[in-house]
Amino acid sequence: MGADSEIAKSRNSEMVKWFFYVLFCASLALTWFFHRDVVRFNGSSDLGSDRAGYYIYLPAVFFYHFDTRTMPADLDILTGGGFSIDTLKNKLDTKYTYGVALMLSPFFLASGLVSAIAGYDCEQGFSMIYMRMMNLAAVIYLILGLWFLKKFLDHYFHPVVNMFVITVIFLGTNLFYYALIDGLMSHVYSFFLFALFLFALKKFQISQYYPYFILICLTLSLATLIRPTNILPGLLFFAWDGENLSGWMKRVKLFLKPSYLLSFLAILFAVFLPQMVYWKYLSGSWLHFSYRDEGFTNWSHPQLAEVLFSPLNGLLTYSPVVIFMIAGTIMMILHRRSNGWLIAGIFLLVTLISASWKMWYFGCSYGQRPFIEYYTILAVPLAWLITSLFNNRFFLIQTTVLFLIFFLVYANLRYSAVIYRFDRCYYGSAWDWDHYRQSVERAGIISPVHRINSFKNDFENLAICPVSKPSPIFTHSGQYSVAGDVKSKTTPLYSIRLDELKYPWPKMMDVDVWMLSPGIRLGNAALSYTVTRGNEPVFGDSIMLASRVTEPMVWSNIRTTFIIPDVNDSSLQINIFINNPAGARLFADDLTIRYRYAWKR
Repeated sequence: MGADSEIAKSRNSEMVKWFFYVLFCASLALTWFFHRDVVRFNGSSDLGSDRAGYYIYLPAVFFYHFDTRTMPADLDILTGGGFSIDTLKNKLDTKYTYGVALMLSPFFLASGLVSAIAGYDCEQGFSMIYMRMMNLAAVIYLILGLWFLKKFLDHYFHPVVNMFVITVIFLGTNLFYYALIDGLMSHVYSFFLFALFLFALKKFQISQYYPYFILICLTLSLATLIRPTNILPGLLFFAWDGENLSGWMKRVKLFLKPSYLLSFLAILFAVFLPQMVYWKYLSGSWLHFSYRDEGFTNWSHPQLAEVLFSPLNGLLTYSPVVIFMIAGTIMMILHRRSNGWLIAGIFLLVTLISASWKMWYFGCSYGQRPFIEYYTILAVPLAWLITSLFNNRFFLIQTTVLFLIFFLVYANLRYSAVIYRFDRCYYGSAWDWDHYRQSVERAGIISPVHRINSFKNDFENLAICPVSKPSPIFTHSGQYSVAGDVKSKTTPLYSIRLDELKYPWPKMMDVDVWMLSPGIRLGNAALSYTVTRGNEPVFGDSIMLASRVTEPMVWSNIRTTFIIPDVNDSSLQINIFINNPAGARLFADDLTIRYRYAWKR
């Protein structure tokens, strides 16, 4: 019997090794494919924009020694504005912490070594070798994170279930996107740290082996450095697998022992000290809030529904497989399984924190990226659900659930590829389902292709805001509106080429917009509409606003219908804007456009 058991363990071990080997090779091939056309200093990919803000610590330390006078003057512009260079004060300003750079540092040093051996110019850390090596780093941290997550889950579930679960988490959520397509963002590194934290936590609970506690402190400190909200898993140290309040109090007492508490504080201080030195260099203060006008400005009105369901980067909209994680959590609670309420509480806290952030959709993102590292914790209810499913005697239920999971994995892979191929931003407003449906159709997830029927813009999504700086002064809804430009006298609200609407073109467009004026002198300000060929107007119409916006400081609903000329020229462009010759103060919000493809009133 013992020999058979050893043989079975050996076979399982061999299967796991091959599973992760294939996963690594496939991930490496895919990331190489996704980045095959990468170019240097492209602000939208690789070492550009936010990614450059995380990465710049490495070139700044090893090549420039934080002396901005030795940097190319336009390096911050070339890399997409992820950091800024102040040559007058000799300061390099990035709002991101050095955590991601620290985890990338072995690969950065290896890139320098490869460049020296091969005789290539390292280009101060921005050569193609460095970019390729950073892609490799994301893949390695991904595989290590999945491996540690499986080792953690092995304490609770069957190894086959665990391999299924980590495959679903990888391929069925936005972890796939942020590991293989956008791997220089922070999330795959936080995912690895969370998985390692859970692994060390369970090992410590079993053995009380002190080095595992050190590993817990190190991973939690690094994760918190990368994203301060990543401190939440620290709650698991006290409550995970805790049967009752007395068990939790025992862990609190253990943590408060001088050897444990001082170890945690020492590691936390050591991890944060370089960051504090940088903040001192940058601002003159050891503690510095680098996000400036960003922050948790929505605490009093958290955007909970938007975070979970919005077509603009909603969690369940872009990673619907999370529904099964939530279902597993609810089932754990109903069956009174340990950790059910704890997982639910952490999920609700993460949702509340994300919904309270000023830019709750987190810019040009693929789904709700702050949840990615928490998939490690949500893997437990997902594995519990899958285990219950495999033990279910009803074949129809098993088949239906598995089909839904496989379809959602397929949909995520298709949509991720489309986001990569076309653009990294979602150009729709918070509840513009028509635009979301078009995106899903473009991804080939569903085959019918419908006409564009409507357009909505609440001016909250800065990627589609028609002006560079939306106004927070007066709003009809949300945080922003569009302020009329008193200098240029025209303020764009909407623009689209006729060929995007597909032939035959719509006949009319119903326009609905809310407008406010702080004063009463609107002059001949108008809501205008033009159809242009190049810069030449072909057709136009307008309505005067003085008769519609009659009371100061009161939002007025402007509704009108514009006729689209019946011409066979796809190069024409439709424009809607505020024409404001007198420079009156005007604000517009919550624009809705509906196209009519037949002459109906």
